[in-house]
Amino acid sequence: MSWSVLKRVATFALACLGVAYPVLVYFGLTTFSPRIILTGLMIVVLLRATMFAVTKRYVATGLVVMVAIILAIAGIASELVAIRFYPVIVSLTMGTVFTITLFSKAPMIERLARIKMPDLDDYAITYTRTLTKVWIGFFIANAMISGWTAYYASMAIWTLYNGLVSYILMGVLFIGEWPVRRILRARHDRKIKGNA
Repeated sequence: MSWSVLKRVATFALACLGVAYPVLVYFGLTTFSPRIILTGLMIVVLLRATMFAVTKRYVATGLVVMVAIILAIAGIASELVAIRFYPVIVSLTMGTVFTITLFSKAPMIERLARIKMPDLDDYAITYTRTLTKVWIGFFIANAMISGWTAYYASMAIWTLYNGLVSYILMGVLFIGEWPVRRILRARHDRKIKGNA
């Protein structure tokens, strides 16, 4: 097996573990102690950091290492709290990354859009900046709800929200944005033609 194939398999496996994390925790706590689960989580997070480092994505490596440090500090207080607050940490990290890109040359959504369409017009650039702000709002709201489920809700509710509902909401935002974008773009183009 070549290194590139191995790297892709490892990336896919780590991503699957991340998505399935709440469900794995829910069932894992029936068999393992919170300390063992937290240790497993730390290993997965550090493996993710290693994957980023190997591909020379040093900013991403630093962010993932920061997540590992936060988990370790939280784990000193309570392994169970650290385990349940991991989705909160992930949402806040994503929100922070998206926010930081607002102060750079290209916000996060613009960067992603340019992968498919390198030449964006002024309208598209403004739209991607606004959409980046929408995603920041989503990550903040998701972190707040995840935090509530981690602190106040039962494990079943925590698992349901963080392992299913939050992904559905993310999917709704991701898919629902497409028709909104087309409608707004068509309205913009009609306005430009009308002023021509």
